[in-house]
Amino acid sequence: MRTKLSVLALAMCGLLAFTSCDDDDNNYLPDQTVTKAFDTKYPDAGKVEWETKSGYEVADFHISGNDAEAWFDNKGNWLMTKTEINFGLLPEAIRKDLRANEYANWKYTDFDKLERSNAATIYVIEAEQGEKEVDLYYAEDGTLIKVVNDTDDDNSHFQPTTIPQAITDAINEMYAGATVVDFDKEKNGFEVDILHNSVYKDVYFNAANEWVSTEWDITEDKVPAIVMNALKASDYKNYRIEDINQIEKPAGTFYLFELEQGDNDVEVTISAEGNIENVRKD
Repeated sequence: MRTKLSVLALAMCGLLAFTSCDDDDNNYLPDQTVTKAFDTKYPDAGKVEWETKSGYEVADFHISGNDAEAWFDNKGNWLMTKTEINFGLLPEAIRKDLRANEYANWKYTDFDKLERSNAATIYVIEAEQGEKEVDLYYAEDGTLIKVVNDTDDDNSHFQPTTIPQAITDAINEMYAGATVVDFDKEKNGFEVDILHNSVYKDVYFNAANEWVSTEWDITEDKVPAIVMNALKASDYKNYRIEDINQIEKPAGTFYLFELEQGDNDVEVTISAEGNIENVRKD
């Protein structure tokens, strides 16, 4: 769904500088360097119209029966393409999960394919139930990466994101061969979702682009015996394990257990040496 601009909003576009109202003149054309780059990448594109958005050159066009928009910088470097598709064009793994996940009874209303120059292709599915709306972000293999509340802000989150070189270098050094799946700028730093050795990991950096931690889900059989023995010897030995995260930090490796017993929820963090480092009760 897309927010329809009111007449008042259109009038305000001419009054406010550097707002979401960008140059959308149908006669607008960027520099030839950009148009040539577009023509090379999409020789079969039709109904091409150019506009500027947030300092980027954006081509709205049709291709293979679908609406799409491609983002370039002013030097003609392709950055991202968003293509509106239908359910049938989703990878089978994603379609299978949509039929069985916790949102299976919701209404799926929009399907977007996001191709990025600096990250893997992902798919964003908009789901509705009553007044609730969420965006489901999927990797091509059907892994649900994240769920984001839909603010109906004209998809402003569908914009190219520049990953700081220091973060790229750190990931390449720590997780050689990893593929960046998604990248988010948080209040106090950055979160980078990667696929490393067939495992999805969340890598966190502070505002100075320094590595803070890396987390990923694991199963009980992947937990070292010394860690499991520490949990079994604790006050929470009879709690049911809901989830386990392995966490890497500069200080070492830790295991975060989410536990449940009746109405009681607790998180227990145990170091790789078998020491209980933290207990948090909800």
